[in-house]
Amino acid sequence: MKWLAGLFALVILGCGCLLGMTGFTKFDPSAKEVADRGVARVADCKSSGPVSIHGFGNWWICQADVTWESGRQTRVTAEPGQLTPSDEEVPVVQRGEQKVRNGSGNPPVYRADFEPSIALGLGSLLGGMGIGAIGALAVLGTVASRGKKAQERE
Repeated sequence: MKWLAGLFALVILGCGCLLGMTGFTKFDPSAKEVADRGVARVADCKSSGPVSIHGFGNWWICQADVTWESGRQTRVTAEPGQLTPSDEEVPVVQRGEQKVRNGSGNPPVYRADFEPSIALGLGSLLGGMGIGAIGALAVLGTVASRGKKAQERE
């Protein structure tokens, strides 16, 4: 019985850590300075989830036509969860990242009001791990107290 409780505690701890990592990726504390600004008009979206490489939950991955401040126009693929099919004209930014993701041929695009945060990213990670640890300790504490009561009865 104790090994089953230990296994269950590990599962709870693991779920808490996954939850924390999902929040960490949402707040993307490694993002760079803004390189360009523009206005996006959503052209097409597809849904990803409920479990994907982007984390838990359903995420929209949208292609949009962007008119940049410089006057150039490009079709981009926004980062997951940044745009939705109901968005019409959304201010967006490209950060100083050179990596190309989502098979789009362009650096990542984010909503202009989305500001990555080291504090929120690390807070999410530590919070998820804390929730998992508390849940695991609660399971182990319950099993330990039941074992102690059983010994007292004997």
